[in-house]
Amino acid sequence: MPKSLTSESLTKLLSAFSADEAEAALAYTKLRDSLVRYFQIKGIHEADEAADETIDRVANKITQNTQIEDLTKYAFGVAKNIFLEKLRLAQIRTRANDEFYLKNGKSRNFGETDHLDPLRECFKSLYEDEQKLLLSYFEDLPSDELFENRQQLADRQEISLNVLRNRVSRLRRHLENCLNKMF
Repeated sequence: MPKSLTSESLTKLLSAFSADEAEAALAYTKLRDSLVRYFQIKGIHEADEAADETIDRVANKITQNTQIEDLTKYAFGVAKNIFLEKLRLAQIRTRANDEFYLKNGKSRNFGETDHLDPLRECFKSLYEDEQKLLLSYFEDLPSDELFENRQQLADRQEISLNVLRNRVSRLRRHLENCLNKMF
């Protein structure tokens, strides 16, 4: 795990963006925002933290005098690795949970029913427009079309993309709370 961003590594990172401080700060902010969006699209709940971890790793490489030609491209390569690490960690946790349940004589399977039945039941507790919003927001699209789809969804509802994300986040929390109450 990389160490946190220090003032020295931040200075070197900003200077790698540009010699002009204002331009470097703008490039840093743009990159961080893009990384947050990338992790949100990939379904990472802690998108801000993942973006910060990516920037920390990139800054660490720059501090080690690693030559990086295209900083944005390099950062997204690091982001991809972080996403894969988080995915592997989630799989390990799932396996560990399964093993825990089996070791204690219980099953995570819900009897003869489909394992998605509890989620479906919680989903049915939402209003119809909330269900449609979630289905539209999480529509299975290629990543290059996903952002445009979500922007169109926000435009149709005459709200900003940020408000849309907040609504979806609230609905996801509702579903998680519903599922937690079941178990």
